[in-house]
Amino acid sequence: MSKVDTSQAYWDNNGKYQEQYDKAWEQLIPAQGEAKDGWPEALRAISRIGYDYYNNGFANLWQSWDDGDTVMDSYYEDLVDYLRSEIPRDMHKELKSFLLDAKGYGNWSNQAGIIDRIIDHIMEGIMKYGLLEEELVD
Repeated sequence: MSKVDTSQAYWDNNGKYQEQYDKAWEQLIPAQGEAKDGWPEALRAISRIGYDYYNNGFANLWQSWDDGDTVMDSYYEDLVDYLRSEIPRDMHKELKSFLLDAKGYGNWSNQAGIIDRIIDHIMEGIMKYGLLEEELVD
């Protein structure tokens, strides 16, 4: 299990902007496929990465081959690449460090808090640019 306390995490429905996050998923993220470019797609991307980590121990993100090689699945690699243009460079570096630290199935990392920090950053952008209903942006 992860060494990160998720009691204040979006994974446990207790993120810093949880109410707005839930509304963003209702309003901005389609049931299938990609969201609109920018903040909505960035939110979908980091949430998919977080889901695979907390729900599956990165069983889908990291693919292991018979020759012992472990590589990132191309779907998740595209999500990580997308985030490069949507979050600050240092945050993206920290995300990549976390992904490598948790490389392979079930390799829990004490760096997983980066997922919530990225979600916070994206949610702040979503709220700043008025992508959600006004009553939720207090």
